Amino acid sequence: MTVTRVLLLHAYSSVNRGDGLLVDESLAMIREVFGEDTLIDLVTSYPESFKYTGLRCYRSKPSYFGYDLQYLKLLWSAFKTYDLVVGVGGGYLRFGTPVEALKTIIVMGPQLWAAARSRSRTVYLPQSIGPARLGLERPLRFLLSKLDKVWVRDNRSLDEFRDSAVERASDLALLGMQRKVLSYNVGHRPVLSVRAHRGGVPVGARVLANLLGDFDGYVQSAVAGNDDEMAVKSINPARICSFEELIDSPSTARIVVAIRLHAALMAIKAGHYVVHLAYERKGFGAFQDLGLSEFVFNVHDFSPQEVEEIVLKLKSDSDARDDYDSQIRAASDSIARSREQVLGSLAVAGSPQGREVSRW
Repeated sequence: MTVTRVLLLHAYSSVNRGDGLLVDESLAMIREVFGEDTLIDLVTSYPESFKYTGLRCYRSKPSYFGYDLQYLKLLWSAFKTYDLVVGVGGGYLRFGTPVEALKTIIVMGPQLWAAARSRSRTVYLPQSIGPARLGLERPLRFLLSKLDKVWVRDNRSLDEFRDSAVERASDLALLGMQRKVLSYNVGHRPVLSVRAHRGGVPVGARVLANLLGDFDGYVQSAVAGNDDEMAVKSINPARICSFEELIDSPSTARIVVAIRLHAALMAIKAGHYVVHLAYERKGFGAFQDLGLSEFVFNVHDFSPQEVEEIVLKLKSDSDARDDYDSQIRAASDSIARSREQVLGSLAVAGSPQGREVSRW
């Protein structure tokens, strides 16, 4: 029996629970298509954080001494030993500011370049791509055009990078979502989960915290430059909920306001009622796909009073919570179809016929 070999690119760190979720969902989809015995290797900025997977990991983030030698060998070989190369879902191809572009070029650029020139078939799972400023749009388009399938998770990315290989799908967190059903306790405080963005916790989020007054906090990410602990503490929550309490094994549903997308989506999956304060295009795409467009706002341009009203209504009105549940159920068929399309693209790309491809 032939065993399929797959290389999974662009992982970050599982300590950022959203990024860890995207890797876990990517692995689950790959194994669903090709079987549990599929040989999978992982390229990640923080290999030690993915020890739990048991996979062979390559470090993509350079140290003070440069790139890891084994990683360079992998890139130079253009992944020739793999049947399929997969880009994990996410929002890592961003070139909006000079600093952002430099980080993307250094960490993600070599992986995209090697995938584009690889003779292996290539599928990038649902992405948010862009912005592509600073003269980088044309080279990014060129590299993406060399991939066999690129799934994007929001309409803006689709419009900006529309190509025969680019198609719209739902966020990976939605494709694998099975929402828990929890009872609701009106006595629970709402939960506010924040992060620093553009130099600090957004002003509107701080105003909202003052309006809510008595609320709990939640830290979604605690890794390197994505550590939210100080940001959450700065808004003075009554207490900080643990991952186990809020996401992994909650006893009752809560009202949650979250800035990080995957804090929001993981909370919805756990059975909570969530308002998302989005700082990127990905948030609007995900909540649109869930049928919850009225519960997502631009974190830098929203009315804290309006969000407070939504929180209070969800907290006190069972009909409002029932409507929220109904909207998610109504969207489930569309998300299921999206999942089947993404799985189908992996299956086609991993077939022997699918691997007959030439690059530049």
